[in-house]
Amino acid sequence: MGRLLKRVSCTLGIAKILTVVSPVPTFVAEAKEQTVDIYGQVYEFDKKSEYEIDSSSATSTTDKASTLGSFSIDGDISKDYTKNGFTAYEIANDTVFSVSYKYSSKLKDADAMDWHLTEDSKKVVNGIALDDKIKNGAVILQTSLDGNKWSTATIVTDISSDVTFNQDNGINNIQLANGCYYRIIVAYETEKQLDNTSIWFIDTSDYDYKKCAEVYQFYASYKDTDTAPTGEKFYFYAGAKNSAYTVKTKKNNYAGSETIDNKDPHYGWDLGYFCLSDYTDKGDADDVYLKKVGNKVKLTFRLDQDINNLNGNSNLIIENDKDGSDEEFKVLKHNMKHGELIIRHTDSENNNTEVNYSDYLAALASPGADTSIQLFEEGDYEVHLNYAITDKDGIDSTTYYQTSFKFKIRNANCMVYIFDSKSGAELSNGDVTENGFRIDTARSSYPKLQVKKEILNKTQSGLVEDTRFNGAASDGETFTDEGIYTIKAYNRYDEKLEPAVKTIYVGRNNILTAYTKHLNTSEQYTIAQLNNMVDDGYTICKAKRLNVVDVTLSERTITPDVPAGWYVIEQLNIDGIVIWQSTSGEIFRLNPELCVNAKQRINENID
Repeated sequence: MGRLLKRVSCTLGIAKILTVVSPVPTFVAEAKEQTVDIYGQVYEFDKKSEYEIDSSSATSTTDKASTLGSFSIDGDISKDYTKNGFTAYEIANDTVFSVSYKYSSKLKDADAMDWHLTEDSKKVVNGIALDDKIKNGAVILQTSLDGNKWSTATIVTDISSDVTFNQDNGINNIQLANGCYYRIIVAYETEKQLDNTSIWFIDTSDYDYKKCAEVYQFYASYKDTDTAPTGEKFYFYAGAKNSAYTVKTKKNNYAGSETIDNKDPHYGWDLGYFCLSDYTDKGDADDVYLKKVGNKVKLTFRLDQDINNLNGNSNLIIENDKDGSDEEFKVLKHNMKHGELIIRHTDSENNNTEVNYSDYLAALASPGADTSIQLFEEGDYEVHLNYAITDKDGIDSTTYYQTSFKFKIRNANCMVYIFDSKSGAELSNGDVTENGFRIDTARSSYPKLQVKKEILNKTQSGLVEDTRFNGAASDGETFTDEGIYTIKAYNRYDEKLEPAVKTIYVGRNNILTAYTKHLNTSEQYTIAQLNNMVDDGYTICKAKRLNVVDVTLSERTITPDVPAGWYVIEQLNIDGIVIWQSTSGEIFRLNPELCVNAKQRINENID
């Protein structure tokens, strides 16, 4: 029979556990993709039951019973440990694991006189209402953030093959960022023929019936699950008290805006608030938040209300919105359940993605707890929280609300990365390449780039700007013509910040090579000085021991008091004697090993 998949939500939820997962072998390893088998508990019920797991006791474990399948977790797992009686797994940051129930046809194919699978026409499992009949078995994924309440994420009914839950149908990064408990319930009915009798071709055999539930449980999280906001903070309130971000909508397409007056059930109180935290500073625009390397900008939500007793009124509840949609984000009608959070991210190339978290408010931990939603890198973000409130006083009436806001995350330290256009090697400030270079802003997607190119003037004594190349540049642009390039990356959103600057020489000219390499050092030479050295017969080349500039810099580490502009013309390699030439052309002999102060000892002029 066909398998019916019902996507219920991408939830966070959680619950009080009555049974625990049987232990599996402990391992500690580097995070790597692996599959770990998990054993669970088996419950048995009579034919009239509705799989009341929470009020029953397990009869055996899955490794010792005949089950409908086996269960495993797949992902980049760093280690396992125990948390509150659960086997727990640390998942590699920024990854999402999957869980699989491997279906076995053993029960389906069993002999009639043995326990074998039969169809169950019920639509309830442990108090969970299903949209379809259980038939040949149902697999239910539930999640929990605080260990006190479970939220149903996904339900699959009438199974006949393997069932997998992953980031597309029930497991998400919010769960792992906060740390989450998971429970998988597998429910099915079996029967066994006790005898073989019939009357006039009518089967009158006696049968025994038994309902079974397999329950698998574990905890999983990223290494860092600190949900408390830190550093700089900005708040976006969800509700009608601080109503800058919340509007009432006419329908559950959550579009438009209506006045929230004193007759409205949401008037005068907030549901909770979002907090954007750990950014470095705000940019020049109100919606821009700057981050530096090491900042973990994150958005958290604090629920301040009991969703079944809103504002202390037992008649006000968060409604189950079974056919909500989001007109602005073009999200079609589906079961939003008890509030849906939608986050849209647009990158620097205007590509956007959306993540939906259905049943969001029901899945949160108890009121007053901060729940981490997402860690943010550069980009533009839009956030919608859509929810419905029902007033049960008299005739039930439901109203719809949307909390929405936008923000932009940008790197405060706008760095630009330069790579050799042929070898791909990264080039640092002052480097030289014969091949040309490519600009890369992959790690900082929003800088304003400017490039200035300089070439030798007609007298070969200095530099002059090549105006054909001066101006704005873009990510990925390549420059191969000879010249000295100065690349500047400005932060578009904070004019107070100094630009990042890099100088690269493209070409083979030894004079320009020496000039560029020492441009940002304590010993800088003008092109005219370097030309004079060459005219005097000195060598500027790639070999450091023959290059007058490199030799001069080396000797200055021994005698730092030598006047600026002087350069080495010869190392005698006798008693450490070095011959220097001043900017006026005078020649001096210096023994660095004997002098205490070079300025006092440089008095032996060599005619």
